[in-house]
Amino acid sequence: MEKLREIFQERFRDGYLERVLYSHDMGVIPAAVRKTFQAVPEAVVQPQTKEELKELVRWAGEKGIPLVPRGAATAGFGGAVPVKGGIVVDFVRMKRIVDFNAEAQEVTVEPGVVWKELDEYLAARGFTLRVYPSSYPASTVGGWTAQGGTGYGSYRYGSFRESLVEVKAVLADGSEKSFAGDELDLVYGMEGITGLIYEITLKVMPQKADHPFLAAFDNLAGLNSLLQKLENTNIPLWSVSFYTPGYVELKQKVAGDEMAAVPQGKFIVNFVLASPGQEEVRIFREEVAKAGGKLLDESLARHEWEERFYTMRIKRLGPSLVAGEVLIPAMRIADFTAEVEKKFDGKFVFEGTFASADQVAMLGFMLADERKLNFPLLYANSLIVNDIALKYGGRVFALGMYFTGYAEDVLGRSLLQKLLRFKESTDPKGILNPGKILPPSLDRHSPLKALQVAMKGASLGKSLLGGLGKLMGSDKSVVPKEVRGLPGEMVEESYVCAQCGFCRPECTVFMPEPWESNSPRGKWYLINEYAKGNMELDEQMATSLFLCTTCKKCDTVCQTSLPNAHRWIGLRPILNEKGFINTGLEMVKDNVVKSGNFWGVPAEAKQWLPPDVEYVEEGELAYWPGCWASIIMKNMPQNIARIMNRAGVPFVYLGEAEGCCGLYHALGGYTEEFAEKVRENLTNLKQRGVKKLILSCPGCFATFTENYPEMARHLGLNWDIETEHVVVFLNRLLEEGRLKLEKPLNVKVTYHDSCHVGRWFGFYEEPRRVLKSIPGLELVEMAHNREKGLCCGLVASFHSLAAVGFSGQKRIEEAVATGADYIVTNCAGCGSQMNFTSNAMGVKVKQKDITDLVAMALGIEEIFDPTEAIRNYMEAAVKLLAPSCVMLKAKYRQQG
Repeated sequence: MEKLREIFQERFRDGYLERVLYSHDMGVIPAAVRKTFQAVPEAVVQPQTKEELKELVRWAGEKGIPLVPRGAATAGFGGAVPVKGGIVVDFVRMKRIVDFNAEAQEVTVEPGVVWKELDEYLAARGFTLRVYPSSYPASTVGGWTAQGGTGYGSYRYGSFRESLVEVKAVLADGSEKSFAGDELDLVYGMEGITGLIYEITLKVMPQKADHPFLAAFDNLAGLNSLLQKLENTNIPLWSVSFYTPGYVELKQKVAGDEMAAVPQGKFIVNFVLASPGQEEVRIFREEVAKAGGKLLDESLARHEWEERFYTMRIKRLGPSLVAGEVLIPAMRIADFTAEVEKKFDGKFVFEGTFASADQVAMLGFMLADERKLNFPLLYANSLIVNDIALKYGGRVFALGMYFTGYAEDVLGRSLLQKLLRFKESTDPKGILNPGKILPPSLDRHSPLKALQVAMKGASLGKSLLGGLGKLMGSDKSVVPKEVRGLPGEMVEESYVCAQCGFCRPECTVFMPEPWESNSPRGKWYLINEYAKGNMELDEQMATSLFLCTTCKKCDTVCQTSLPNAHRWIGLRPILNEKGFINTGLEMVKDNVVKSGNFWGVPAEAKQWLPPDVEYVEEGELAYWPGCWASIIMKNMPQNIARIMNRAGVPFVYLGEAEGCCGLYHALGGYTEEFAEKVRENLTNLKQRGVKKLILSCPGCFATFTENYPEMARHLGLNWDIETEHVVVFLNRLLEEGRLKLEKPLNVKVTYHDSCHVGRWFGFYEEPRRVLKSIPGLELVEMAHNREKGLCCGLVASFHSLAAVGFSGQKRIEEAVATGADYIVTNCAGCGSQMNFTSNAMGVKVKQKDITDLVAMALGIEEIFDPTEAIRNYMEAAVKLLAPSCVMLKAKYRQQG
């Protein structure tokens, strides 16, 4: 392995925790089946160049060690799962867009490019994808090329194979090969057994406007004739998909009111037209009605279209799923669904997507619980679905690892023979993804003979097993409510996690160092493995579970709506109890205990109140600036104090009682210290007669709003103080006519949504209304804004200075792209990060707090410039925290 360390350096890992995280995909299989192959690799590498791939395959060839290519592991067919150990080749860092040819309507990309990100790139240039998979938010172009398949847009453009122009790969002997024309069949859908893909060229099309329609049908019998009529009238139908009644019922249980208007007992069909004209819409409506369909409300159609990627929301009801996916001739879908419905009493439900005008991809689910004794028996039911598909002229959707016995049915004899010859001539040692596509009977290197025996055994007994599964369906869970010190709810959610990977491209700590241990889904997998007793909690696992900025970006895209950020915070007291301490947060805790503030500076350093500001000692409304603002960004409290004076709003200045809210006690899991801080601050506020707090710091706002009431109840105290963040307060003052912003500023600005004001509480429009009320100010949006806004990354400083730098630079780059003069913030932490980073990068755009601009528009001239203080404190923080951070590997001190 030393050679691999030399080639890949920090992009090589062989620790057990990381290897376990790369031993699976989305699929959940019975433990007895999993024991038939070696899923845990010996190491994981993340190449960045074609040259590294060539070195890797030459090394693997000499050693005879298998190489297993991996995109985002968003499928469940086992294509990315090792079966003979070896090296997992994770393409996550090969994500350049190499070339875009608008005239030819083609784009060339590296394999690690995520579909969603590619589509955003194309949209900025007036183009879009012809087809894309349902895993679009997370899956990669290389992954879909290797897996093969159909998706949205396939009704019009067929499988992804029809959109491929050229695929370049490194073969097992280290040579390069370009696959085009008929030769694409040797690489498309082959799971990397013929070569490691390093570049893909695909067809795209001009941007279109999606116009979704949702219609309810009693059955599917007339759907094909309806589609034929639409084709004959040249309706621009781009995508067609549908839900069976059972799937609708499960969606309604999960979605509640959002799906209440969808009729039960009906097949719900989603039609998407591409940029239709009014006459085409009229004809479409008429034809749907003639076919017996009832069009549902357009807002509901739009909602369901926006939800199209979230097929696994129903997993919350499981918490596991038995899944099956087959291709059925379009003319037989009514027969197929009817037989499956009868066979499983409606328990196996489907979402169907037209793979072409003639074929339908049927993705089916049956609710299950892998902790129950009947799970292996229910798992066999997916094989019954395969048989029913074959009966009606269909086939399995993909071969992967589990269905290699269907290779001839899927590929055809001619292609299979051609594949065998190519494989034997280019990879005689069988090092490229052994055990995939080719059945053991034809692949002498396949390590899956035992697996195939197990699958055949399940196939022979599947009817019996299916019946036993129903009889055993009421068995109690093997796992008790609380497991190994983890709350039962958290353990349950670790089974609910779909492992879809939608969280990965969004995660602030994953993006700069894209290892599974840094991802939210990686955390859930580790929690699940710990709960099962398969792994122990050690320093490496504690580090992974702690890595989170609490930005909640993962929460906004989670397929199963898991409260990720809250759970990671809730883990920290448990980690502390088990002896794992984050050294950076421990320093902050000590600072707060000893000096009363985050930075550990003397009380006089917190003096921010200017002599010209009027305040009261007691009253119903008080102002709380927070440690960062009062010490570093003094402009924020000074501005708001002067603004309140201008608006005639008396406020309580807390003086020496203006301590720390205790946010970092909560983030560090220091429950006792946080309880003491709540008691202290509540006492001080009550003594002043305070009933409402105006807060500058989003972290303080979140802590007082969410954590204080809960802790106060725990302590037997009465928390009845209202909280309001400054951006909401300013908007209210403007709406009430108490502020007159009359001085034109003549600047262009872009607004940065801080996580704790935005995603935590949803205050997106209030600050924008404030900015738009300033004369001469032009507001432009960054590429990612509102709930999609990027995290500044500053909280990552306790475990990852790399994430801090990466996040700050990425956000400033977005601000620069807008042409704005200022990036406007509402948070002292975000403000410090944006100020420091913009100056370090030497770019035009500079940071301003929202109160700076309001104060300027009011004609207030004395505005503190925090730039020097920010630089001094940020540089000091880097030196202080550097010993606690080694890239993304937090240093933990294990007590005892």
